[in-house]
Amino acid sequence: MANQQRNRNELHQYWKNPDGENQPRYYKIPVERSRFLHETIKRYANSDAKILEPGCNVGRNLNYLYEAGFAKLTGIEINQNAVEMLKQSYPKMARAARLYNAPIEDVLAKFKRNEFDIVYTMAVLEHIHTDSDWIFAEMQRITKSYLITIEDEAGVSERHFPRNYKQVFEPLGFAQIEEQDCQKVMGSGFVLRVFKKIP
Repeated sequence: MANQQRNRNELHQYWKNPDGENQPRYYKIPVERSRFLHETIKRYANSDAKILEPGCNVGRNLNYLYEAGFAKLTGIEINQNAVEMLKQSYPKMARAARLYNAPIEDVLAKFKRNEFDIVYTMAVLEHIHTDSDWIFAEMQRITKSYLITIEDEAGVSERHFPRNYKQVFEPLGFAQIEEQDCQKVMGSGFVLRVFKKIP
C-alpha cells in the first residue's frame, strides 16, 4: 500500500486543487463538527486564548469559534480557493484572524515558541506525508498549553497516513488527558485526543 501513496509534492499539488468531495465548498456544510470542536476547546480555554488551526480550509471551524467569542485566531491553508471562499463567506472573522495561504511545512517555523495557547487539527494530520513528520516537533514548540487532534487514525489511501497521535506526541513532551471515539461526528476511524504540554 505504501508504494501507492502520493509523495509530499503530489499531496501538496492535490490539496491546492482537490477534486470530488474535497473541494472547498463542501467544507462549509458539517457545522456539527465545528460544534463538537468548540465543546472540546471551551473545556480547556476561555475566549482570550490564542488559537491556531493548521489546515483551516474554508474557515468553518474558525468562524464557529469567532462567533462563540474567540478572537485571537490564526489559520493555515494550502488551497488558495479555500482561502478566498473563507474571506467571502466569513468576512468579519477573516478580517480579525491571521491567515497564511501556504503548506503547513512552510509556515510553522515562523511562529514563536509557546505562541499559541491551543493548537488543533481536524482531519489534517492524516494527510501529512511521512517525509514531513518533523512538523510534529514544531507543533510542540509553538504550543503553550493544549494540543487537540481530531484525526482518522485508521484509514489508509494514497492521501492518508494513519498514526496513533498519542504515540506521536507524548514522546515530544505532551501528556494525553482526554481520548474519545468520535465516529458519530466525524466518521469511522476518527479519534479525539487532547494533550497538555508538559512544562
